[in-house]
Amino acid sequence: MKKEKRIRSLKERNGRYGYFFVAPFALGFILIYLSVIADSFIFSFNEVSMGQNGYELSFAGLSGYRYALFTDPDFVQDTVSLIGTLLLQSPAIIIFSLFIAVILNQNMRGQGVFRAIFFLPVIMATGVVLKADMSNAMLESMEGASGIETGAAAAAGGFDISNIQSMLEGMYINSDVVDYIVNLVNNIYSIVNYSGVQIILFISGLQGISPSVYEAANVEGASGWDSFWKITVPMISPVIMVNVIYTVIDGFTRSNNTIMTLIDNIAFNRMNYGASSAMAWLYFAVVIAIIAIIALICNRFVFYQERD
Repeated sequence: MKKEKRIRSLKERNGRYGYFFVAPFALGFILIYLSVIADSFIFSFNEVSMGQNGYELSFAGLSGYRYALFTDPDFVQDTVSLIGTLLLQSPAIIIFSLFIAVILNQNMRGQGVFRAIFFLPVIMATGVVLKADMSNAMLESMEGASGIETGAAAAAGGFDISNIQSMLEGMYINSDVVDYIVNLVNNIYSIVNYSGVQIILFISGLQGISPSVYEAANVEGASGWDSFWKITVPMISPVIMVNVIYTVIDGFTRSNNTIMTLIDNIAFNRMNYGASSAMAWLYFAVVIAIIAIIALICNRFVFYQERD
């Protein structure tokens, strides 16, 4: 009874610590963002115009939503295209992040340096650094069609993406699979660039696995491959679920994706705040629906040690 009481009190204390760390975000959301979100929802049902005493609202019903779905030529098409891109790119980011995390979790010299290198893109993708990076003429030329996207820049060194494509087609691999692999190779810069946080989370999950579990498996004759699939993957499955959801949210909320750019353009260039708010809420609904589906699917395969 005393042991159960100690365990229960430890869980309760950890739960209180969790509320303590979440409190700053919760307070910031309530005090700062909640009113902005409410205004955005009201704007989506109104036409917004600027008057002498500030903005003025004129009730428009669902016209903003109809404009987004049936009038604007880009919103639906760009949303579907973005979803398709994320469905192709997200698994590659998760697999790459797990692969790098497993390597960086090994005992080797310069372990901290390598971890910092893979986390650098996260730092470079924030704030002032991102603005300076986007204005960099060299980066713009690297992201051009003749460089990374086609692999032509590497052809002089004996590597060309067309060689991989020809090799895969010669192995009679399905054309859809070939196109998927070629697309991943063409976008390797983006995959590496968006994997920093996921790598850190995977390393944290890997370090939470007790070495005694691997020692017991080794005594029983399990190979490294068996240990990976029967121990590592189940034990870090909650982290995999978190990383999948984080990757999807990160992809949907990047400031440079087509939908975010379209919403900003309609709001600040066309001055149509009602339609832009309606688009934002439709986009939000799509994102929430996709995250809910992913969470339901992933939760069926997640192993929770305390529960199971």
